[in-house]
Amino acid sequence: MKHRIFLILSLLAAAILLAACGTPTAEEPAAEPAAEEPAAEEPAAAEPVTLTLMHWETPPHRVEALQIWLDRYEAETGVTVEQIPTNFPDYQTKILAGIAAGTLPDMMLINPPHLPLIQSAGAILPVDEVFADLHEQYEFFEAGVDIYNMGGVQYGIPIYGVYWPMIYRPDLLEEAGLDVPRTWDEFLAVTSELTTDTDGDGVVDQYGFCMPVSANGNYGSQMVWSFVRSGGGDVVNVSDGVESIVFNSPENVRTYGYLAQLAEFAPPGTDNADWGSTELLIKAGKCGTVMFTGSWLGELDANDPDLAAKYRMTDMPWPEDGTNIHTGYPRALVMTTTAESNPDEVEAFVRWLYEPANHAEMLMAEPALLMPVDKATAESDAFWSYPMNKKYRNLVEEQARVGQTLQVIGFTGAEPAPNASQIETSFTLAKVLQQIVFEGLSPEEAVAWGEQQYLDIISQ
Repeated sequence: MKHRIFLILSLLAAAILLAACGTPTAEEPAAEPAAEEPAAEEPAAAEPVTLTLMHWETPPHRVEALQIWLDRYEAETGVTVEQIPTNFPDYQTKILAGIAAGTLPDMMLINPPHLPLIQSAGAILPVDEVFADLHEQYEFFEAGVDIYNMGGVQYGIPIYGVYWPMIYRPDLLEEAGLDVPRTWDEFLAVTSELTTDTDGDGVVDQYGFCMPVSANGNYGSQMVWSFVRSGGGDVVNVSDGVESIVFNSPENVRTYGYLAQLAEFAPPGTDNADWGSTELLIKAGKCGTVMFTGSWLGELDANDPDLAAKYRMTDMPWPEDGTNIHTGYPRALVMTTTAESNPDEVEAFVRWLYEPANHAEMLMAEPALLMPVDKATAESDAFWSYPMNKKYRNLVEEQARVGQTLQVIGFTGAEPAPNASQIETSFTLAKVLQQIVFEGLSPEEAVAWGEQQYLDIISQ
Protein backbone atom coordinates (compact mmCIF):
# COMPACT_ATOMS: atom_id res chain seq x y z
CA MET A 1 0.00 0.00 0.00
CA LYS A 2 2.81 2.41 0.89
CA HIS A 3 4.57 1.43 -2.32
CA ARG A 4 1.50 2.41 -4.43
CA ILE A 5 1.17 5.79 -2.72
CA PHE A 6 4.86 6.55 -3.32
CA LEU A 7 4.48 5.67 -7.01
CA ILE A 8 1.48 7.93 -7.42
CA LEU A 9 3.24 10.83 -5.72
CA SER A 10 6.32 10.34 -7.93
CA LEU A 11 4.27 10.42 -11.13
CA LEU A 12 2.41 13.53 -9.94
CA ALA A 13 5.68 15.34 -9.16
CA ALA A 14 7.04 14.46 -12.59
CA ALA A 15 3.89 15.81 -14.28
CA ILE A 16 4.12 19.02 -12.31
CA LEU A 17 7.78 19.41 -13.28
CA LEU A 18 7.05 18.92 -16.98
CA ALA A 19 4.22 21.40 -16.87
CA ALA A 20 6.48 23.93 -15.21
CA CYS A 21 9.21 23.57 -17.84
CA GLY A 22 6.85 23.31 -20.84
CA THR A 23 7.99 23.22 -24.52
CA PRO A 24 10.73 25.78 -25.22
CA THR A 25 9.45 28.67 -27.42
CA ALA A 26 11.19 29.60 -30.69
CA GLU A 27 13.59 32.56 -30.28
CA GLU A 28 12.20 35.74 -31.88
CA PRO A 29 14.53 37.32 -34.38
CA ALA A 30 16.23 40.47 -33.11
CA ALA A 31 14.52 43.63 -34.25
CA GLU A 32 16.40 45.50 -36.99
CA PRO A 33 17.57 48.95 -35.99
CA ALA A 34 15.16 51.66 -37.12
CA ALA A 35 16.26 53.36 -40.32
CA GLU A 36 17.67 56.84 -39.64
CA GLU A 37 15.46 59.62 -41.00
CA PRO A 38 17.31 61.97 -43.32
CA ALA A 39 18.48 65.15 -41.58
CA ALA A 40 16.42 68.21 -42.33
CA GLU A 41 18.09 70.27 -45.02
CA GLU A 42 19.48 73.65 -43.97
CA PRO A 43 17.69 76.50 -45.77
CA ALA A 44 19.81 77.82 -48.61
CA ALA A 45 21.78 80.92 -47.67
CA ALA A 46 20.30 84.08 -49.16
CA GLU A 47 22.20 85.44 -52.09
CA PRO A 48 24.08 88.61 -51.09
CA VAL A 49 22.34 91.73 -52.34
CA THR A 50 24.22 94.61 -53.90
CA LEU A 51 22.40 97.82 -54.78
CA THR A 52 23.85 100.61 -56.90
CA LEU A 53 23.64 104.37 -56.41
CA MET A 54 24.90 106.90 -58.97
CA HIS A 55 25.78 110.48 -58.02
CA TRP A 56 28.11 113.30 -59.06
CA GLU A 57 29.72 114.16 -55.72
CA THR A 58 33.10 113.17 -57.15
CA PRO A 59 35.71 115.03 -55.05
CA PRO A 60 37.70 112.27 -53.32
CA HIS A 61 36.91 113.40 -49.77
CA ARG A 62 33.17 113.29 -50.53
CA VAL A 63 33.42 109.83 -52.09
CA GLU A 64 35.36 108.63 -49.04
CA ALA A 65 32.83 110.07 -46.59
CA LEU A 66 29.93 108.51 -48.47
CA GLN A 67 31.73 105.15 -48.52
CA ILE A 68 32.13 105.20 -44.75
CA TRP A 69 28.41 105.91 -44.48
CA LEU A 70 27.49 103.10 -46.90
CA ASP A 71 29.85 100.68 -45.13
CA ARG A 72 27.96 101.34 -41.92
CA TYR A 73 24.70 100.45 -43.66
CA GLU A 74 26.22 97.18 -44.88
CA ALA A 75 27.47 96.36 -41.38
CA GLU A 76 23.98 96.95 -39.97
CA THR A 77 21.98 95.13 -42.66
CA GLY A 78 24.25 92.90 -44.73
CA VAL A 79 23.18 94.75 -47.89
CA THR A 80 25.89 96.39 -49.98
CA VAL A 81 25.19 99.72 -51.64
CA GLU A 82 27.81 100.39 -54.30
CA GLN A 83 28.28 104.04 -55.19
CA ILE A 84 28.96 105.10 -58.78
CA PRO A 85 30.55 108.58 -58.69
CA THR A 86 30.22 110.22 -62.11
CA ASN A 87 31.58 113.58 -63.24
CA PHE A 88 28.71 116.00 -63.70
CA PRO A 89 29.54 116.95 -67.33
CA ASP A 90 29.19 113.24 -68.20
CA TYR A 91 26.17 112.58 -66.01
CA GLN A 92 23.34 113.06 -68.48
CA THR A 93 25.22 111.15 -71.17
CA LYS A 94 25.64 108.23 -68.78
CA ILE A 95 21.94 108.32 -67.91
CA LEU A 96 20.97 108.21 -71.58
CA ALA A 97 23.43 105.39 -72.28
CA GLY A 98 22.05 103.45 -69.30
CA ILE A 99 18.49 103.87 -70.55
CA ALA A 100 19.45 102.64 -74.02
CA ALA A 101 21.41 99.64 -72.73
CA GLY A 102 19.15 98.77 -69.80
CA THR A 103 22.03 99.24 -67.36
CA LEU A 104 20.82 102.02 -65.10
CA PRO A 105 21.74 101.78 -61.40
CA ASP A 106 19.03 100.99 -58.87
CA MET A 107 19.06 104.56 -57.59
CA MET A 108 20.30 107.90 -58.91
CA LEU A 109 20.56 111.47 -57.73
CA ILE A 110 19.10 113.97 -60.15
CA ASN A 111 18.45 117.67 -60.61
CA PRO A 112 14.96 118.78 -61.64
CA PRO A 113 15.87 119.23 -65.34
CA HIS A 114 16.78 115.53 -65.53
CA LEU A 115 13.26 114.50 -64.52
CA PRO A 116 11.27 115.02 -67.76
CA LEU A 117 14.03 113.33 -69.73
CA ILE A 118 14.12 110.09 -67.74
CA GLN A 119 10.41 110.01 -66.91
CA SER A 120 9.46 110.23 -70.59
CA ALA A 121 11.74 107.24 -71.25
CA GLY A 122 9.88 105.19 -68.63
CA ALA A 123 13.13 104.70 -66.75
CA ILE A 124 12.08 105.60 -63.20
CA LEU A 125 9.49 104.31 -60.77
CA PRO A 126 6.76 106.22 -58.93
CA VAL A 127 7.55 106.64 -55.24
CA ASP A 128 4.20 107.97 -54.01
CA GLU A 129 3.77 105.60 -51.08
CA VAL A 130 7.26 105.77 -49.60
CA PHE A 131 7.42 109.52 -50.22
CA ALA A 132 4.11 110.07 -48.42
CA ASP A 133 5.34 108.06 -45.42
CA LEU A 134 8.63 109.94 -45.26
CA HIS A 135 6.92 113.31 -45.73
CA GLU A 136 4.58 112.55 -42.84
CA GLN A 137 7.50 111.53 -40.62
CA TYR A 138 10.10 114.13 -41.53
CA GLU A 139 8.26 117.00 -43.33
CA PHE A 140 10.08 117.90 -46.52
CA PHE A 141 10.40 121.60 -47.28
CA GLU A 142 7.95 122.83 -49.91
CA ALA A 143 10.58 123.97 -52.44
CA GLY A 144 11.69 120.38 -53.04
CA VAL A 145 8.36 118.58 -53.19
CA ASP A 146 6.23 119.57 -56.19
CA ILE A 147 9.21 120.02 -58.48
CA TYR A 148 9.62 116.22 -58.63
CA ASN A 149 5.93 115.54 -59.23
CA MET A 150 4.69 115.06 -62.79
CA GLY A 151 1.03 114.61 -63.61
CA GLY A 152 0.18 114.03 -59.96
CA VAL A 153 2.77 111.26 -59.60
CA GLN A 154 5.78 111.64 -57.30
CA TYR A 155 9.00 110.43 -58.92
CA GLY A 156 11.71 111.95 -56.73
CA ILE A 157 12.40 112.25 -53.01
CA PRO A 158 14.38 115.38 -52.06
CA ILE A 159 17.75 114.32 -50.64
CA TYR A 160 19.75 117.54 -50.18
CA GLY A 161 19.78 121.14 -51.29
CA VAL A 162 22.52 123.18 -52.97
CA TYR A 163 21.83 126.91 -52.95
CA TRP A 164 23.53 130.07 -54.26
CA PRO A 165 23.19 133.03 -51.91
CA MET A 166 25.28 136.18 -52.13
CA ILE A 167 28.52 135.78 -50.17
CA TYR A 168 30.10 139.00 -49.01
CA ARG A 169 32.81 140.47 -46.78
CA PRO A 170 31.29 142.77 -44.15
CA ASP A 171 34.76 143.95 -43.15
CA LEU A 172 35.38 145.32 -46.65
CA LEU A 173 31.97 146.98 -46.74
CA GLU A 174 32.62 148.61 -43.38
CA GLU A 175 36.04 149.90 -44.47
CA ALA A 176 34.42 151.46 -47.55
CA GLY A 177 31.51 152.91 -45.55
CA LEU A 178 28.96 150.78 -47.41
CA ASP A 179 25.91 148.82 -46.32
CA VAL A 180 24.98 145.33 -47.49
CA PRO A 181 23.39 145.90 -50.92
CA ARG A 182 19.75 144.94 -51.33
CA THR A 183 18.78 146.42 -54.70
CA TRP A 184 20.44 146.25 -58.11
CA ASP A 185 21.41 149.91 -57.92
CA GLU A 186 23.03 149.45 -54.52
CA PHE A 187 24.79 146.32 -55.71
CA LEU A 188 26.29 148.06 -58.75
CA ALA A 189 27.63 150.83 -56.52
CA VAL A 190 29.17 148.30 -54.11
CA THR A 191 30.70 146.30 -56.95
CA SER A 192 32.36 149.43 -58.31
CA GLU A 193 33.59 150.62 -54.93
CA LEU A 194 35.09 147.28 -53.85
CA THR A 195 37.00 146.73 -57.08
CA THR A 196 40.33 148.18 -56.01
CA ASP A 197 44.12 148.00 -56.02
CA THR A 198 44.77 147.14 -52.38
CA ASP A 199 48.59 147.13 -52.44
CA GLY A 200 49.18 150.21 -54.60
CA ASP A 201 51.07 148.45 -57.41
CA GLY A 202 48.70 149.76 -60.06
CA VAL A 203 46.96 146.41 -60.58
CA VAL A 204 43.45 145.72 -59.33
CA ASP A 205 43.61 142.76 -56.95
CA GLN A 206 40.23 142.87 -55.20
CA TYR A 207 36.99 142.47 -57.09
CA GLY A 208 33.62 143.82 -56.08
CA PHE A 209 31.76 140.91 -57.69
CA CYS A 210 33.57 137.73 -58.73
CA MET A 211 31.35 137.30 -61.75
CA PRO A 212 31.61 134.57 -64.39
CA VAL A 213 30.92 135.68 -67.97
CA SER A 214 31.49 132.13 -69.05
CA ALA A 215 29.88 129.11 -70.67
CA ASN A 216 32.55 126.83 -69.20
CA GLY A 217 30.17 124.57 -67.29
CA ASN A 218 26.93 125.74 -65.76
CA TYR A 219 28.21 128.37 -63.31
CA GLY A 220 27.88 131.33 -65.66
CA SER A 221 24.33 130.40 -66.64
CA GLN A 222 23.27 129.79 -63.04
CA MET A 223 24.50 133.25 -62.09
CA VAL A 224 22.57 134.83 -64.98
CA TRP A 225 19.43 132.84 -64.11
CA SER A 226 19.25 134.41 -60.66
CA PHE A 227 19.21 137.90 -62.19
CA VAL A 228 16.81 136.90 -64.99
CA ARG A 229 14.18 135.64 -62.53
CA SER A 230 14.68 138.49 -60.06
CA GLY A 231 14.20 140.90 -62.94
CA GLY A 232 10.89 139.31 -63.96
CA GLY A 233 12.12 137.40 -67.00
CA ASP A 234 11.97 133.74 -68.00
CA VAL A 235 13.06 131.35 -70.72
CA VAL A 236 10.18 128.97 -71.41
CA ASN A 237 6.49 128.60 -70.61
CA VAL A 238 4.57 125.33 -70.84
CA SER A 239 0.87 124.79 -71.45
CA ASP A 240 -0.62 121.32 -71.97
CA GLY A 241 2.86 119.99 -72.52
CA VAL A 242 3.66 122.47 -75.28
CA GLU A 243 6.72 124.70 -74.79
CA SER A 244 6.80 128.36 -75.76
CA ILE A 245 10.04 130.34 -75.66
CA VAL A 246 9.53 133.70 -73.90
CA PHE A 247 13.15 134.77 -73.67
CA ASN A 248 13.02 137.83 -75.94
CA SER A 249 11.31 140.17 -73.49
CA PRO A 250 11.83 143.73 -72.22
CA GLU A 251 12.58 142.28 -68.77
CA ASN A 252 15.44 140.17 -70.09
CA VAL A 253 16.82 143.02 -72.22
CA ARG A 254 16.97 145.17 -69.09
CA THR A 255 18.60 142.37 -67.06
CA TYR A 256 21.33 141.77 -69.63
CA GLY A 257 22.03 145.48 -69.86
CA TYR A 258 22.54 145.53 -66.10
CA LEU A 259 24.76 142.42 -66.15
CA ALA A 260 26.94 144.02 -68.81
CA GLN A 261 27.57 146.91 -66.39
CA LEU A 262 28.52 144.50 -63.61
CA ALA A 263 30.91 142.70 -65.95
CA GLU A 264 33.11 145.80 -66.09
CA PHE A 265 34.26 144.91 -62.56
CA ALA A 266 34.75 141.16 -63.11
CA PRO A 267 38.10 139.48 -62.39
CA PRO A 268 40.56 138.58 -65.15
CA GLY A 269 39.74 135.28 -66.83
CA THR A 270 36.01 135.79 -66.42
CA ASP A 271 35.42 134.51 -69.97
CA ASN A 272 36.47 131.01 -68.85
CA ALA A 273 35.53 131.13 -65.16
CA ASP A 274 33.98 128.08 -63.58
CA TRP A 275 33.16 126.83 -60.10
CA GLY A 276 36.75 125.80 -59.42
CA SER A 277 38.48 129.02 -60.50
CA THR A 278 36.00 131.18 -58.62
CA GLU A 279 36.36 129.08 -55.48
CA LEU A 280 40.09 129.81 -55.59
CA LEU A 281 39.33 133.54 -55.62
CA ILE A 282 37.11 133.14 -52.55
CA LYS A 283 39.80 131.19 -50.70
CA ALA A 284 42.34 133.88 -51.60
CA GLY A 285 40.12 136.64 -50.19
CA LYS A 286 39.78 138.37 -53.56
CA CYS A 287 35.98 138.66 -53.68
CA GLY A 288 34.05 141.50 -52.10
CA THR A 289 30.88 139.70 -53.16
CA VAL A 290 30.15 136.54 -55.13
CA MET A 291 27.17 134.30 -55.87
CA PHE A 292 28.26 130.86 -54.75
CA THR A 293 27.54 127.79 -52.65
CA GLY A 294 29.24 126.88 -49.37
CA SER A 295 31.57 124.31 -50.95
CA TRP A 296 34.71 126.34 -50.15
CA LEU A 297 34.14 126.68 -46.43
CA GLY A 298 35.52 123.39 -45.13
CA GLU A 299 38.92 123.75 -46.80
CA LEU A 300 39.22 127.45 -45.99
CA ASP A 301 38.36 126.80 -42.35
CA ALA A 302 41.14 124.22 -42.20
CA ASN A 303 43.75 126.42 -43.91
CA ASP A 304 42.79 129.99 -43.01
CA PRO A 305 40.09 130.10 -40.34
CA ASP A 306 40.54 133.85 -39.85
CA LEU A 307 39.60 134.54 -43.47
CA ALA A 308 36.74 132.00 -43.36
CA ALA A 309 35.29 133.87 -40.37
CA LYS A 310 35.12 137.10 -42.38
CA TYR A 311 32.52 135.84 -44.84
CA ARG A 312 28.76 136.20 -44.52
CA MET A 313 25.82 135.15 -46.68
CA THR A 314 22.58 136.90 -47.58
CA ASP A 315 20.04 137.31 -50.39
CA MET A 316 21.12 138.12 -53.90
CA PRO A 317 20.01 141.67 -54.76
CA TRP A 318 16.95 142.32 -56.90
CA PRO A 319 15.51 145.37 -58.69
CA GLU A 320 13.10 147.57 -56.79
CA ASP A 321 10.25 146.35 -58.99
CA GLY A 322 11.50 142.75 -59.02
CA THR A 323 11.32 139.67 -56.82
CA ASN A 324 13.62 137.95 -54.35
CA ILE A 325 14.46 134.73 -56.25
CA HIS A 326 17.55 132.54 -56.08
CA THR A 327 19.32 129.88 -58.05
CA GLY A 328 19.60 126.47 -56.47
CA TYR A 329 18.56 122.84 -56.58
CA PRO A 330 16.72 120.57 -54.21
CA ARG A 331 18.36 117.41 -55.52
CA ALA A 332 16.39 114.18 -55.42
CA LEU A 333 16.80 110.45 -55.13
CA VAL A 334 14.98 108.42 -57.79
CA MET A 335 14.49 104.68 -58.15
CA THR A 336 14.99 103.32 -61.64
CA THR A 337 13.33 100.30 -63.22
CA THR A 338 16.45 98.33 -62.28
CA ALA A 339 15.30 98.56 -58.65
CA GLU A 340 12.39 96.23 -59.49
CA SER A 341 14.85 93.32 -59.03
CA ASN A 342 15.29 94.14 -55.31
CA PRO A 343 12.35 96.36 -54.37
CA ASP A 344 12.30 95.52 -50.65
CA GLU A 345 16.02 96.11 -50.22
CA VAL A 346 15.89 99.41 -52.10
CA GLU A 347 12.97 100.65 -50.03
CA ALA A 348 14.68 99.57 -46.80
CA PHE A 349 17.78 101.56 -47.72
CA VAL A 350 15.73 104.64 -48.59
CA ARG A 351 13.88 104.52 -45.29
CA TRP A 352 17.18 104.11 -43.40
CA LEU A 353 18.72 107.02 -45.30
CA TYR A 354 16.08 109.49 -44.15
CA GLU A 355 16.34 108.75 -40.45
CA PRO A 356 17.70 112.11 -39.23
CA ALA A 357 20.97 110.80 -37.78
CA ASN A 358 21.73 108.85 -40.96
CA HIS A 359 20.66 111.70 -43.20
CA ALA A 360 22.80 114.16 -41.26
CA GLU A 361 25.86 111.95 -41.65
CA MET A 362 25.36 111.83 -45.41
CA LEU A 363 25.17 115.65 -45.58
CA MET A 364 28.54 115.86 -43.83
CA ALA A 365 30.21 114.51 -46.97
CA GLU A 366 30.62 118.26 -47.63
CA PRO A 367 29.67 120.44 -44.65
CA ALA A 368 28.13 123.82 -45.48
CA LEU A 369 27.34 122.68 -49.04
CA LEU A 370 24.80 119.86 -48.78
CA MET A 371 21.79 121.35 -47.01
CA PRO A 372 18.90 119.55 -45.25
CA VAL A 373 15.65 119.33 -47.21
CA ASP A 374 13.39 118.18 -44.38
CA LYS A 375 12.44 119.72 -41.08
CA ALA A 376 13.35 116.70 -38.95
CA THR A 377 16.99 116.63 -40.11
CA ALA A 378 17.34 120.41 -40.14
CA GLU A 379 16.24 120.61 -36.52
CA SER A 380 17.93 117.46 -35.27
CA ASP A 381 20.63 117.39 -32.62
CA ALA A 382 22.50 115.00 -34.91
CA PHE A 383 22.85 117.63 -37.65
CA TRP A 384 23.87 120.48 -35.37
CA SER A 385 26.29 118.33 -33.38
CA TYR A 386 28.81 118.33 -36.23
CA PRO A 387 31.61 120.83 -35.56
CA MET A 388 31.35 122.74 -38.86
CA ASN A 389 27.61 123.21 -38.42
CA LYS A 390 28.16 124.52 -34.91
CA LYS A 391 30.95 126.88 -35.89
CA TYR A 392 29.27 128.30 -39.00
CA ARG A 393 25.66 127.98 -37.98
CA ASN A 394 24.87 131.45 -39.31
CA LEU A 395 26.04 130.51 -42.82
CA VAL A 396 24.23 127.17 -42.78
CA GLU A 397 20.97 128.75 -41.63
CA GLU A 398 21.25 131.54 -44.20
CA GLN A 399 21.66 129.05 -47.03
CA ALA A 400 18.65 127.12 -45.79
CA ARG A 401 16.58 130.31 -45.73
CA VAL A 402 17.66 131.32 -49.24
CA GLY A 403 16.77 127.82 -50.42
CA GLN A 404 13.10 128.53 -49.82
CA THR A 405 13.08 131.16 -52.62
CA LEU A 406 14.76 129.17 -55.37
CA GLN A 407 13.49 128.59 -58.90
CA VAL A 408 14.80 126.24 -61.58
CA ILE A 409 15.04 126.78 -65.33
CA GLY A 410 12.07 125.08 -67.00
CA PHE A 411 10.14 124.68 -63.73
CA THR A 412 8.66 128.12 -63.15
CA GLY A 413 5.07 127.21 -64.03
CA ALA A 414 2.59 124.47 -63.24
CA GLU A 415 4.17 122.10 -65.77
CA PRO A 416 7.83 121.25 -66.26
CA ALA A 417 9.35 121.95 -69.65
CA PRO A 418 9.87 118.67 -71.56
CA ASN A 419 13.20 120.03 -72.83
CA ALA A 420 14.29 121.53 -69.49
CA SER A 421 17.51 119.51 -69.45
CA GLN A 422 18.48 120.47 -72.99
CA ILE A 423 17.62 124.12 -72.32
CA GLU A 424 19.72 124.23 -69.18
CA THR A 425 22.75 122.35 -70.47
CA SER A 426 22.98 124.53 -73.59
CA PHE A 427 24.35 127.29 -71.30
CA THR A 428 22.63 129.81 -73.56
CA LEU A 429 22.01 132.17 -70.66
CA ALA A 430 25.76 132.67 -70.29
CA LYS A 431 26.40 132.73 -74.04
CA VAL A 432 23.99 135.64 -74.45
CA LEU A 433 25.98 137.67 -71.93
CA GLN A 434 29.18 136.77 -73.76
CA GLN A 435 27.67 138.12 -76.97
CA ILE A 436 27.30 141.50 -75.27
CA VAL A 437 30.55 141.65 -73.29
CA PHE A 438 32.94 140.09 -75.82
CA GLU A 439 31.24 140.34 -79.21
CA GLY A 440 29.82 143.84 -78.90
CA LEU A 441 26.14 143.04 -79.48
CA SER A 442 23.55 145.26 -77.83
CA PRO A 443 21.35 143.67 -75.14
CA GLU A 444 18.44 143.71 -77.61
CA GLU A 445 20.48 141.92 -80.29
CA ALA A 446 21.93 139.39 -77.87
CA VAL A 447 18.58 138.50 -76.32
CA ALA A 448 17.05 138.06 -79.80
CA TRP A 449 19.99 135.77 -80.64
CA GLY A 450 19.34 133.77 -77.46
CA GLU A 451 15.65 133.42 -78.32
CA GLN A 452 16.59 131.72 -81.59
CA GLN A 453 18.98 129.36 -79.81
CA TYR A 454 16.16 128.22 -77.54
CA LEU A 455 13.73 127.87 -80.43
CA ASP A 456 16.21 125.60 -82.16
CA ILE A 457 16.48 123.45 -79.01
CA ILE A 458 12.76 122.81 -78.59
CA SER A 459 12.25 122.18 -82.31
CA GLN A 460 14.71 119.28 -82.41
